[in-house]
Amino acid sequence: MKISIIIPVFNSSSTIKECLDAIYSSKFKNFEVIIVSDNSKDDSIKIAKNFDCKIIELKENHGPAYVRNKGAHEAQGDILLFIDSDVIINKDALTYLESKFLNKDINVIQGIYSHEPIYKSIAGQYQMSYNCYYIWPKKKLYTSSLSTCCCAIRKKIFIDLKGFNTNIKRASAEDEEFGYKLIEKGYKIMILRELNGEHRQEYSIPKYIQRNFLRYTDHMKQYLRNKTYIAKIKQTNYTNVILGIPVLGLIIVMGITAIFFTSKINFYIFLLLNIIFLFLHAGLIKFIANSKGWTKAISSVPVCYLDTFTMFFGALYGFLGFFLGKKY
Repeated sequence: MKISIIIPVFNSSSTIKECLDAIYSSKFKNFEVIIVSDNSKDDSIKIAKNFDCKIIELKENHGPAYVRNKGAHEAQGDILLFIDSDVIINKDALTYLESKFLNKDINVIQGIYSHEPIYKSIAGQYQMSYNCYYIWPKKKLYTSSLSTCCCAIRKKIFIDLKGFNTNIKRASAEDEEFGYKLIEKGYKIMILRELNGEHRQEYSIPKYIQRNFLRYTDHMKQYLRNKTYIAKIKQTNYTNVILGIPVLGLIIVMGITAIFFTSKINFYIFLLLNIIFLFLHAGLIKFIANSKGWTKAISSVPVCYLDTFTMFFGALYGFLGFFLGKKY
């Protein structure tokens, strides 16, 4: 069984060497690596040429959905493994992956981010903890939220379903949309925790807000376009996140009200709403505390508020844009 590893690259010179070093250090050797440059302007391709990769250089920027589809069509392997250029897999990851695909009933596998690294930026740490706690909680065997950070699929299935939606130009909702398509066709997305990678990404607060706002905008449009909002709501691992949105909305309303109408009742309602909000996210905060310490956990609380705030306005912007005719 041959695995085709497809890595989309866009100005990834700071991480691509470490990403490729990890892949070529794997114990499993029956693989090929396909690098697809989305019109990179840095030294990414120059670095990649030091490895035994197949390199495809696009003359225009098309977005990650197009790039991954391009790599898939060029692949020679039976299994497609999509890895982001800032993900560092462990040495045994490909061995575990191959062993799972020997089972003909397994068709799609989701890898996970490692929660081991300690990030310098609190936004980076919060985002990684959020991913590990909400998207891939330990007790889940299957996921409904496909993430192309590190995932694998039988090539025939990917080609038959026509790959990712290339109308989605940003790295945002193209993977989740494809995941819903797989589930609709009856495929299960198995979580393989041994397919584990460290994410080399730090976020400043402005970058974090911009990234998540655009992602939430595109996700809302995807839910409306494909009518998958019910499926999202049914994902119980996200229940507290979704409930936190209206609670934060009420907190904002009460905060504004308190400016103009000062009273004890307003203060107590405002306080109660904040307690409810923190209770909804207590599991995540405890998860961070247990793995990274209470200093990191407490400093993540403002980011939790910020993320929910960004989620609300990003989703609202996507909702309004969709009904004004901007489907993508």
